[in-house]
Amino acid sequence: DLTAGEAVRTAAFWLISVGHGLTAMVILAIMAHVGLLLEDAGFSIQTTAWIVSVYTGVSMIFQLVGGYAGDRVPKRIALFVFSTLQALGVVVLTFATTIPSLLLFAVLFGAGFGGRNPLTIAIRGDYFGQASFGKILGLSTVPMNLFMILAPPFAGWMRDVQGDYILAFWVLAGCSFAG
Repeated sequence: DLTAGEAVRTAAFWLISVGHGLTAMVILAIMAHVGLLLEDAGFSIQTTAWIVSVYTGVSMIFQLVGGYAGDRVPKRIALFVFSTLQALGVVVLTFATTIPSLLLFAVLFGAGFGGRNPLTIAIRGDYFGQASFGKILGLSTVPMNLFMILAPPFAGWMRDVQGDYILAFWVLAGCSFAG
């Protein structure tokens, strides 16, 4: 049971905070740009809506799976698996040219996003205890939010410079995997 001040002075606090930020930043970039990316690839707005619905639905299911997994295996291992799935989903998105490939993106991305979501919160309790959990969580979301603020403009800027989103989303997938 560390205090917030004690937690901030640990490497674990910063690794968890930055890791959470790196995996979360791709979420906001996808939300902001997936419609434009799919429009660039020739897909309709209706297709985009279905794909967003699929990854959201899969995410909801995998929030339960992630919570269950976090009680059965070390959370850091489960986080690695789910973050990798999320990153793979983003890579698939950059190559998607058919509805089945978009569905593969939606399932991988949704499973990764949903599965890691409860674990990124719960792991803080494992490392720092419950006494100052709220303060520690609040402080550790500051770096995450900074990453999330930067990701959508970065993806848009990369699209403007490169003419497409491929490099932007490869970079973001790499960040997600690193996280």
